[in-house]
Amino acid sequence: MTDVPGRILQVEEDAGIRRHEIASRLTNVERRLLTYLARHQTLIACVGNIGAGKSSLVKLLAYSTGMNALFELPDEGFEDHVANNASLYPLLATAKHSAKRTLGRYYGAINDFIVAQKESRPNSPELLAARRHLHQAALDIQHAYLDLRKMQLQAMPHMQASTCIDGSPLADRYVFCEVLHRDMDEPYLTAEALQVIDQRLEEEFRPLVRPGLLVILKSPVENLLRNISDRQRDEEGGSGDDLPEGLVRLVRALNPRYDEFVPNLRAGGWYGGPVLEIDVSRIDFVSNVRHLIAVYEGIEQLLVPADFKG
Repeated sequence: MTDVPGRILQVEEDAGIRRHEIASRLTNVERRLLTYLARHQTLIACVGNIGAGKSSLVKLLAYSTGMNALFELPDEGFEDHVANNASLYPLLATAKHSAKRTLGRYYGAINDFIVAQKESRPNSPELLAARRHLHQAALDIQHAYLDLRKMQLQAMPHMQASTCIDGSPLADRYVFCEVLHRDMDEPYLTAEALQVIDQRLEEEFRPLVRPGLLVILKSPVENLLRNISDRQRDEEGGSGDDLPEGLVRLVRALNPRYDEFVPNLRAGGWYGGPVLEIDVSRIDFVSNVRHLIAVYEGIEQLLVPADFKG
């Protein structure tokens, strides 16, 4: 490492880059990352709230630096990129489709429960049924994503070169599960369900490969909601100003949990490596080449030793 292990680095734009320097600055850092990541098998995990741009960053990284890319959802434009190992693709694609179907049912259960809260008497059969449905759906989606994450992490050591991955089982547990259990108007995820998830993590995920770098994307909530509305994914429902209330509640509740994410990983012994933080309301790596350079140079600073000869 070029830095102290566990360092947290925030991406900042280098405003001094002149226009004629952009191409060389970008291609040079891409070349250095490509060479290093081809020789040193590394896992880079990208985490962040819904709509923060995780999949966009993973796509850019994969096709700029030769990494494999593993995604959460099977929408067009978000397919896995597994270089030189096509046999893994059907297995991973099947797990992603299962997670997508489960996610749609989960969002539906949230919205049904919100409607029942508004329209049904306390402890009415309708409200109790909606609550049971929600509790089961909240556990089902965690199992679906744990199944997918496990398969991805098991596959990673068998891939050539390095891998960047959209999401993390630890973000599922220490962000999403915390919100669903503690931060909603009433628990969507029960204490018993949380114990089941914790047991799976300890038994199934402790032995698996850990990231060499964690990238966290952060943003104010309104930016996230605008991004979600713009992309119009089917399983998220709605468009424009009509995003489902349950999804909006979830995004708002998730944001503060990412501020506690790294300390929780450290405390649990899950991750002690470097962290790159990107405020995507300030660093638009999709549309601004100078910002993309800043992200790549941040990754290089945290991963690539200063004496590495690319």
